Amino acid sequence: MTRKKLVSVLLGSTAAAALLLSSAPASAASTATKAGAASARAGIERDSVSCSKPKGKWANYSWGEGNTTATIYFNNHCSHKVSVKIMFVRKGSVGDKAAKYRCMTVNANTKGKKKFYAAAYKPYSVSRVARCS
Repeated sequence: MTRKKLVSVLLGSTAAAALLLSSAPASAASTATKAGAASARAGIERDSVSCSKPKGKWANYSWGEGNTTATIYFNNHCSHKVSVKIMFVRKGSVGDKAAKYRCMTVNANTKGKKKFYAAAYKPYSVSRVARCS
């Protein structure tokens, strides 16, 4: 190999190495961001109930808990109001699942959130009811 070709090969490999090294921190940062987002989503629980009309649509619920409150987020894709019974279980209960129930009705084609004050309880599940009484 001549000296001119050797220099161009070395410069080309140096540029490739620099390119790889400069993209490594970016990919490591994006991996760390994805891991952080996944751990943040791990504390969020979800549940859904099916719509009467239109068929195949759902009313979706998700929740996260704070120290003294729990916020229920909803997205109703139904063309009618949906009433659900939310089961809250006592924090730290192992087998007894001491439960409280709260009812929530959401309007058709809406999304939003509702805060519940339940210091010793956390949301556990959502089930459909005919209406809240």
